[in-house]
Amino acid sequence: MYGLIAQVGKFAIIGIIYYFLYNFLKIMVVDLLMDKQHPGETGYCLLDEDGREYPLFPVNTVGRASDSDIVIEDPFLSSKHALITKRGRNMLIQDLNSTNGTFVNGKKIKKPFKLRENDEVVLGDRKFKFLRRENRGIKNGGHL
Repeated sequence: MYGLIAQVGKFAIIGIIYYFLYNFLKIMVVDLLMDKQHPGETGYCLLDEDGREYPLFPVNTVGRASDSDIVIEDPFLSSKHALITKRGRNMLIQDLNSTNGTFVNGKKIKKPFKLRENDEVVLGDRKFKFLRRENRGIKNGGHL
């Protein structure tokens, strides 16, 4: 009797291990496919107060100009307002001598400033939250 219970327990443990490996590999494949769809993304984003999400790349220009990486229609935004760059593991924001300035957590920045998760960034008349994209959650989990 003890031998039968041990045998069933062994198969149950092996089944659980295979189940976790399968789910782990499935998530890895989805991540790899998402990386191919969005090459070069840093894993960070700016979330507009309207709910629009702007993924960040190693170098991002923000402004009204059509050749900016992140184009925002706001009369208080300069055509080239700010620069967001990745240095090592950090994301830095720098004002590009804009007319109305760039603010992080209510303070006007004058030199490159290291962004931290949940920082509030104000550009012109618009407020953004600086977030890690994985903390935003999966909007469409149907592919999992």
